[in-house]
Amino acid sequence: MRCIMVFDDIVKYFSEKYPGKVSGKVEFKCNFLTVDKSIFKDVLREMKEKFSFKYIVDVVATHWPNRDMKFDVVYNIYSIENNIRVFVKVMIPDEKIETVTDIWKGANFMEREQYDLVGVVFEGHPDLRRILLPDFFEGHPLRKDFPLKERKWFNKADEQNLGIRFTK
Repeated sequence: MRCIMVFDDIVKYFSEKYPGKVSGKVEFKCNFLTVDKSIFKDVLREMKEKFSFKYIVDVVATHWPNRDMKFDVVYNIYSIENNIRVFVKVMIPDEKIETVTDIWKGANFMEREQYDLVGVVFEGHPDLRRILLPDFFEGHPLRKDFPLKERKWFNKADEQNLGIRFTK
């Protein structure tokens, strides 16, 4: 019960500070704070500094091609001190959003992963490049509009002609 009370306080605080730009709900026993893109960095910075969310667990993005807000970016943050987790969701109309690596350095690889797989561009990121897929890979495979077709994969061994064979 303490976590819900603390989360309610967080929702109340930000709803009063940014009227109409913040909403909160508990869904499937998870705390979701949805914030407008125009204030999301201020909210996340304050979550870290005022509410002690020192740990960023994950950054995930989802592509919704049939919506006006085509992408959701969700920041999974945790306060060890208060034993509470909050998922901060930002809905964006295109694939661009500011980086949060200046707030949590640990977001670096997480943002790179979402750039690589979903195509979200984290503006201001110190090293935004592919992290899982090869540089020559075209597209972002976790986007809903990614073409599902058979692809031939190559690796360094193929490029160097080391005789490694792949079978279906």
